[in-house]
Amino acid sequence: MRVCVFLDLDDTLFQTLPKCPKDEERRPAAFARDGRPNSFMTGKQVRLLEMFEQCAEVIPVTARNLDAFRRVRVPFRSLAILDFGGVVLMPDGSPDRDWEARIRPQAEAAGGTLHALLESVQEFIARKNLGVSARLIHDFDMPLYIVMKHPDGNEDALGRIRAEHLSNLDLSAFFLHQNGNNLSIVPRFLGKEHAVAYVLEKHFAHVVSIGVGDSLTDVPFLKQCDFLMMPSRSQLVEALPAEP
Repeated sequence: MRVCVFLDLDDTLFQTLPKCPKDEERRPAAFARDGRPNSFMTGKQVRLLEMFEQCAEVIPVTARNLDAFRRVRVPFRSLAILDFGGVVLMPDGSPDRDWEARIRPQAEAAGGTLHALLESVQEFIARKNLGVSARLIHDFDMPLYIVMKHPDGNEDALGRIRAEHLSNLDLSAFFLHQNGNNLSIVPRFLGKEHAVAYVLEKHFAHVVSIGVGDSLTDVPFLKQCDFLMMPSRSQLVEALPAEP
């Protein structure tokens, strides 16, 4: 029976340099637009990926859009799930047209709301002088979600946006993803779990599936799989009870 690994990328397969253990080897894994490496794999992460590749079909599952995914220097050969599940990428780099036909009408319908939310967030950031960048992520001409980051990694600034400005956000229509210096506003028609369920049904029926992820918002897609894994240093592990 085939085995399929649905693998989160950032903070699972690689991470920024400050998050790398100082006593472990590391190699560049993802790059900024200017060509500088900004994420690294440890030796243990390299060996984990090698093990998966020897016995399984490895499918990245990531919030990255196509541009950011192309700057990942890991030779994935199968499908890929991008944009919090907004895009299912075929091995040849083209979008899965059936999945796109499902997502595009919802993305276009949500576009006006997303633009209004972005303007509201940017106005709050400027008024409070928080220095956070906020932008609307598009892929294949679809408006998908909003992401916010601080150039100096000031997570407190993101916390203020969440606590002071987004506390009244309609969580029936959106969910918030925060992990480190990354705060995203994601429409609920997206979700890694929806794309994983679709890929399993259409492309990998009757496989043993393993989900690997690090954040609380990865839990729904991990639960689509037969087994799940998480890094020992992760948001998920931190959320576990300290005592049995």
